[in-house]
Amino acid sequence: MRVPIARGKGRARLGSVHALRQRQCMKYLRCQVCGHETFGRTDERYLWLVAGSEPIREGEESSSPPVHESCAAEAVRDCPHLRKSHVAALVDAPLFWGVAGLVYDPETLEPLPSDNDGLTHVSFADPQLRWTVAAHAVVTLHDCTAIDLDDLVAAAA
Repeated sequence: MRVPIARGKGRARLGSVHALRQRQCMKYLRCQVCGHETFGRTDERYLWLVAGSEPIREGEESSSPPVHESCAAEAVRDCPHLRKSHVAALVDAPLFWGVAGLVYDPETLEPLPSDNDGLTHVSFADPQLRWTVAAHAVVTLHDCTAIDLDDLVAAAA
């Protein structure tokens, strides 16, 4: 999807995701809050923070980029989706899986219904990929260890 690029202009829209910045954060494993690399943890794992109340499962799909411990509290405080409920996990291996986007019917050229905020997760191996206008990159999370975010943020401070 096309999005305007105007760094430093306007105000943050914390309830929505900027498609280009999301893909860049996923590609380079940058923090979804500050945009800096998330490499450098002593245990060589990544902190993943997602909206919801169910623990992050092995192989779960996510379009949320990783986050620093120091940025996690800010994300929970400012993001309306995370403020409601959130879970965190340390992840060894985030693997690119596919995209989240608008999928169109090849016969009618009408968008197909979706249950995930208007976007459908489509794997790179799915034939529907050619009929998808991608908005976000999607990874699968492997070797996940659920954590209490409050304890991790307190330890980082």
